[in-house]
Amino acid sequence: MRNLTLGDLKLALRDLLGERLVELRLTATGKLYEPRLRTKQQQIEAIPEAAGPLAPLARELGETDVQHDGFGAATFYLCRAIAVHPTLPASLKQAAADVQKTFVPQLDTLRAPYPDEASAALDNRPELVKLKAELKSVATPGGGTLHDWVKSFIGAGDDLDRLLRQRATLLATGENAAAAGPLRGATIGVLGRFRDALGDELREDGGKIPADHDARLFAYIDKLNDDRALRGRGAAAGEPAVPADEPAVTDPAPPK
Repeated sequence: MRNLTLGDLKLALRDLLGERLVELRLTATGKLYEPRLRTKQQQIEAIPEAAGPLAPLARELGETDVQHDGFGAATFYLCRAIAVHPTLPASLKQAAADVQKTFVPQLDTLRAPYPDEASAALDNRPELVKLKAELKSVATPGGGTLHDWVKSFIGAGDDLDRLLRQRATLLATGENAAAAGPLRGATIGVLGRFRDALGDELREDGGKIPADHDARLFAYIDKLNDDRALRGRGAAAGEPAVPADEPAVTDPAPPK
């Protein structure tokens, strides 16, 4: 969990103490650590610059998100229109189905927090190359092909990532930076001790708790950590990354 930024931890604790709360309370360890985790959550949420319309680069992020969601929705609806058209060739229908499934499987994905959209763009960039032929086989209104739309969709996701990293740098030098660094470390420490203690309990409970309990409980946390690590490896190839101790922040969970 060492790769998590303060913004990642905000999202992680919202998930753990919201969507995963029933699972959290299945174990004695979860019940013991819930108040400690809530304290850390309250401390993180209390930092005013961590999210919202007054945060640095909020306008730029909002404008970029409009572009991202617009190209994503256009791609989704065009692919669905092709799917239900009664006379289009099967090859074109299949190409559109592949594109939709890969890039915009459902409209709800366009309501994800900015970091999730940025991460999806990173994950899907190789697919842009892999599905190039299918994308170019679908013409779009106004000229061009679906490849142009999806390329712009992914490009906007990349721009979200760039802006979030710029915001992290601004916040790291702001008035709350001195408190944010220790809070990030302390929160990761609590999560780490919780996971270690939970592992001890699960090994001793005789199989009463589902075997995948740890994986389910920490699924989002592990995903955020892995995404941040992947972004860091990309930085090693020349793209600047958010240092692990920077309080990079993210926007609230959907709806945006």
